[in-house]
Amino acid sequence: MKKTLLFAIAIAGFLTVFQKTTAQNLQTIPIQSGFNADVIANGVGTAVSSTNNDVDGVNYAFISRDFQLTSGSTPLTYGLPVNGLVNSAVASPAGLSYQLASYSGNNALRLQNVSDSGTLLFANPLAAVNLYMLATGGSGACTVNVTVNFADATTEAFTNISISDWYGGANFAIQGIGRINRNNDVLETGGGTNPRLYQIPLAINVANQAKLIESVTVTKVSGGIPNVFGFSADAYTSCSGPSNITFISSNDGGTFNWTAPTSAPSSGYHYYYSSSSTPPTASTTPTGTVGAGVTTVTLTGLNLGETYYFWVRSDCGTVQGFWQMKMFTTGQMEATYTTGDINTEYSTGPTLTSTTACPGTLTINVPAGFQIASTNVSYAMSTASNGWMSEQRSLLVCTTNNTSEAAISSGVGGTTGTYAYNRTGLTLANGLTGNVTFDLRAWRTYGGSGCNATYNKVDNNTWKITVTLTQALSTVDVAEQKIKIYPVPFKDMIHLENAEGVKTIFVSEATGKLVKIIEQPLQDIYLGDLNSGLYILTLTMQDGSTQYTKTIKQ
Repeated sequence: MKKTLLFAIAIAGFLTVFQKTTAQNLQTIPIQSGFNADVIANGVGTAVSSTNNDVDGVNYAFISRDFQLTSGSTPLTYGLPVNGLVNSAVASPAGLSYQLASYSGNNALRLQNVSDSGTLLFANPLAAVNLYMLATGGSGACTVNVTVNFADATTEAFTNISISDWYGGANFAIQGIGRINRNNDVLETGGGTNPRLYQIPLAINVANQAKLIESVTVTKVSGGIPNVFGFSADAYTSCSGPSNITFISSNDGGTFNWTAPTSAPSSGYHYYYSSSSTPPTASTTPTGTVGAGVTTVTLTGLNLGETYYFWVRSDCGTVQGFWQMKMFTTGQMEATYTTGDINTEYSTGPTLTSTTACPGTLTINVPAGFQIASTNVSYAMSTASNGWMSEQRSLLVCTTNNTSEAAISSGVGGTTGTYAYNRTGLTLANGLTGNVTFDLRAWRTYGGSGCNATYNKVDNNTWKITVTLTQALSTVDVAEQKIKIYPVPFKDMIHLENAEGVKTIFVSEATGKLVKIIEQPLQDIYLGDLNSGLYILTLTMQDGSTQYTKTIKQ
């Protein structure tokens, strides 16, 4: 029945949310040993050549975004991140991430049968207020027991922990990552929202929070096939860390800001950045430091469109806190809606052209000389009263060019709760510059009429737009080209007329990501190692001028 809600469940949910929101030391946990299956197809070749097992017992496996059946296959637009870094879509705690094990070896603890058990040994034991398990169920939801093993030989048990089936469950850390049939290499997109990996919180007893955790043992109790991919933690420490790290991008870097912990560190903060996702350790030499009371750092001299990783930690004088991470891409801009919850409007079935009387609106000012290459959107919708997550509907629209995304998004679950939405690589605003405005239109299919937050709403401070920029090529740039490049499109080689006048060629994807630098190019240049698609060539000349040219790799 729709009006049934157990009081005990509500109280438990409140306590869980309270604990999560106070966490300020979010850490990924490297696994030293314990994975027993490779269930992620990656690289070039058949799925069987890069996996040794499936997720669900009927030969379906996950895929990485770099998977290609042959070197000429069309690159994927879905899949697990190539770097293995999963930034959780669960709204709280904000900023939690997981580092998956290498896709070229065992990367999951897979428990086929009832009573099957395995132990994941942590590479760096740590104390924790909360543990978070990243897992999914193959061929149905499943139940496991989890035992946390401490360095002092004591344990803490969590019994009958539920893991949702990899299709359609709530509280997912990542969704829409697709899968592949290991029998015939047929790819499935999962409709853009499936399969999923789920975030399962494990609140450590207060009496155990100062103890070092050495490992975690997981045992199958019932149901489908549990697949555990890793753990992260709200780490316990006397030197509390910063939270809410934000990034404002510039073309060659950007500015980071963060929120100081309640007890601000006496000696300021250390920061570190790298193009590698490998996290710094306690003994890593920081890139730089800022003094007490300073909560901002500006970086410059980085490559446009390249992804980097930034860490910051508290310096409490005699002890340092844990590193907190923010992944960022230069040439990106973000905007977050902060003016209140966004109401939903009642509708029995909104379409791509439907409007609402209560949309949320965000504007991003794209600087001159640049244009939007792609758009990411994320937000959370919460129910109230008798509303259900499955009754949520939402759509992102760029009102500057009156273009909507390709499909309306719906929540999942015939219960109350909060549903997280996260979509990347949208093309609805591509090519736009200057002030670009977006509407988030939200509806509900149950409850009264008109606009209100009585049954469903978009939570304040959760709607974020992130646009990736690329250099805009003006008509003057194209018309006044000094160097002719042909053929367009090309297969393996491009040819330059008057190559002796070119000093350097920078080859960038349409997103602005730099993929190749060619110094002192010759007349014939091999680019056969690039993926198919549109590329922008930036030619710096011997005379100091610059030329921009578009080309297409077949």
